[in-house]
Amino acid sequence: MIDGLVELLIQLVHKISVRAEKKVENELSSEFRRVQGKYGILARLAQVALDLPEELVRKAIYPVVGTATLADIIAEAKANEKELRTRVRVKLRGSYSRHYRRGLPNLLRALDFHCNNTTFQPVMDALKLLDRYADSEAVFYDRAETVPIEHVVPEDWQEAVVDERGRIERIPYELCVLVALRKAIRRREIWVEGGTIWRNPEADLPADFDDNRDVHYEALKKPRDPAAFIADLQRRPRPAGQGDAQGHHRRGEDHPEEG
Repeated sequence: MIDGLVELLIQLVHKISVRAEKKVENELSSEFRRVQGKYGILARLAQVALDLPEELVRKAIYPVVGTATLADIIAEAKANEKELRTRVRVKLRGSYSRHYRRGLPNLLRALDFHCNNTTFQPVMDALKLLDRYADSEAVFYDRAETVPIEHVVPEDWQEAVVDERGRIERIPYELCVLVALRKAIRRREIWVEGGTIWRNPEADLPADFDDNRDVHYEALKKPRDPAAFIADLQRRPRPAGQGDAQGHHRRGEDHPEEG
């Protein structure tokens, strides 16, 4: 039953985020002014870059696509991204406050969360704050409250959480806490008492793990030296298109516009 409740929490938070983003993307696709023939321009741009890889940008690219057109494409992309983030936050807030906000506090209270990692302590503190205010109708948290921001509120959400007077609004903050909690649970950084799948990860280790580390590492075929482990990972071939960026994540998994 505990595992089922945790799965329900994970799915609900993800569902809120993904639905909001899809709705906004559909709205924006027909609203924004697009640079005329943008996709044809980008195709020619890519072709020139492939045909003349050694040429300077000024000699190869600018004759095909002028600087003004490139500037328009960049401006449109930035405007789309900013508008997308803003609208997604509005959609998230609306669906959460009208529907999910009434039931999620009860779901959170039914689960006993724990954490073995001090890095995620701000999320645990934020959960306690949410519980204290669960029955309150206040729009903002009291200024005397210590409200965890770091490791809880993403940078691109801070303008939605903290108003111009420095007050912290509860609804957007709660959304950030829920997303941070979901991520921490899925990483097993926060675990749930009484669960099986989502139990304390230390319970997954053999009882004699500390006393017989060499034996267990040998069985796992892993080196005990972390530097050797990292070096082995770095030597492995990466999938095409992955490049050097290891921090990219799937949509909706890392911020409240998600998951």
